[in-house]
Amino acid sequence: MKGVKLTKDKLPKFQIYTNHVFVPKQPPFSATIQFLASNKQLFTKEALVLPEDGIFQVPRHFSLAAEYHESFVFLKRLFHALYSDKYDWITLDYSNCEKIDLDASVCMDTLVDQFFRHINLCRHRRAPRKCLGLKPINFKKHEEVYKVLFSIGAFKNFSPIQAKFDDIIPFPLLKGDNSSPTLASDKEIETTKIVDYIVESLSSMNRSLTWQAEDNLSKVVGEALINAAEHSGHQYRYSIGYFQHTYDEIAKTLNAGTFNLVIFDFGNTIYEKFKSAEATGLEVVSQMKQLSQAYTAKSLFKTRKFEEETLWTLYSLQEGVTSVPDKQRGNGSIRFIESFFNLKGDNQHDNQSFLTIISGNTRITFDGQYPLIEVERGNQKQFYKMMTFNESGKIEDLPDEKYVNFTDHFFPGTMIVAKICITFNNIENDSATS
Repeated sequence: MKGVKLTKDKLPKFQIYTNHVFVPKQPPFSATIQFLASNKQLFTKEALVLPEDGIFQVPRHFSLAAEYHESFVFLKRLFHALYSDKYDWITLDYSNCEKIDLDASVCMDTLVDQFFRHINLCRHRRAPRKCLGLKPINFKKHEEVYKVLFSIGAFKNFSPIQAKFDDIIPFPLLKGDNSSPTLASDKEIETTKIVDYIVESLSSMNRSLTWQAEDNLSKVVGEALINAAEHSGHQYRYSIGYFQHTYDEIAKTLNAGTFNLVIFDFGNTIYEKFKSAEATGLEVVSQMKQLSQAYTAKSLFKTRKFEEETLWTLYSLQEGVTSVPDKQRGNGSIRFIESFFNLKGDNQHDNQSFLTIISGNTRITFDGQYPLIEVERGNQKQFYKMMTFNESGKIEDLPDEKYVNFTDHFFPGTMIVAKICITFNNIENDSATS
C-alpha cells in the first residue's frame, strides 16, 4: 500500500492541535503611553539614535526648567527604548550626573511607572515582552543625586531600598483623578496634604509659617491643582515635593529651608486648550486672536523664540482669563504666582525663588525680576493684575526672551515647577517652643 502524502488540511485534528502553539496577545499600553506615543513632537523633534549596548547616560544636570535640551532628549530616548522593547535590560548610568531637579525626576519616574505596569501585566498574562526592567549604575558618585534618588526619586518609588537624610523631608507623589465626581473635595484634600506637609516640615526646626503665609500657600497649591484638572483633558494630575533644610555652617543652626514643588499633567497644552472647539466663541479667545493680529502686523512672530503659542500661553496667565465657559473664577495663574512669592516676604528677585510654567513649546519663568502690575481694562474702571515681562508693562510688546520663550522642545501637557525659599522674614517661632 502506497503511503499517503499528508497536508495540513488532512492532518488529524489532534495533530493540528498539538502542532499549534498558543501565544497570548500582549495587552494594550495605558492611555497615557498611547497618548505620548502618538505625539510626533514628543519632548524633541531631534532624530534619535538608541545605544546598541542599552546604556543611557543621565545628563549632567537633569532638569526640565534649567537644562532642558539634554534632559528632553534623554527622556525621549528612554521613552522609545521602553516603547520599542529593544533591550532585555535598560541601564541608567549616573556617572556624569551631578544634579537632578524634581521636575525631570518625576517626569521620568511617571513614564517608567507606566511601562513597569505594562511589563508586569504582560508577565501576568504570559504575553511576550522582552524588556525586564531598568538597572541604575554609578548613582552614589554625587551626594545630591543620591539624595534625590533615594528620598523622592526612582529608588524611593521602585526599590525596597530606601534611605533617610537629615536635611530632606520628602513629600510622596500624589496622583489626582480629574474625572472624579468629587473633584472639588479631592482637590481640597490634596491642597491640605501639601500645606500640612510644609507646616510639619518647618515644625521639625521648631518653626512655623505665619498664618498669612500658610493662607497664601493654600491659594498657590489649590489654584494650581484646579488648573491642572481643567486644562488637561486626560485623567490624572500629579504633585510631588520635598523640603530641604538650609544649614548655617557659621552659626551651626538650621536656617529655614527650601520647598520644591512640581504639579503637572500629560494632555492638552494651554495653547491647545484655547484653540480647541469647546473654547470657540469665548471672549478671551477673541482677545487672543486680536492680539495675534497685532503681533503679526508688527512682524513680532518672525523670531523662533516667540510664536503665537507663546503669546497665548502668556496671556492665559493674566487675571480674568479662563478657558472654561461660564467660569467666574478667571484668575488665570497670576494670583497663585503672587501668593507664591508672598511666601518669602516680598515679590523681589532673590536669585533663588522662581516659578516656571512649561506647556508645549512654551517656557515662562517668574522670579520677581519683572514685577506684577495693575492695568485698567474695559470701560468699567476695573483693574487687573498682569505680568508682561517687559519694561513697557504692555502685553502688546514683546516680553524679555530670558523669561518668556518658544523652544524646539515640547512638553505634552502643563508643568509647574516651583522653588520656594522660605527665610526668617516670613516664619515665626513656634509658640510652644519659644
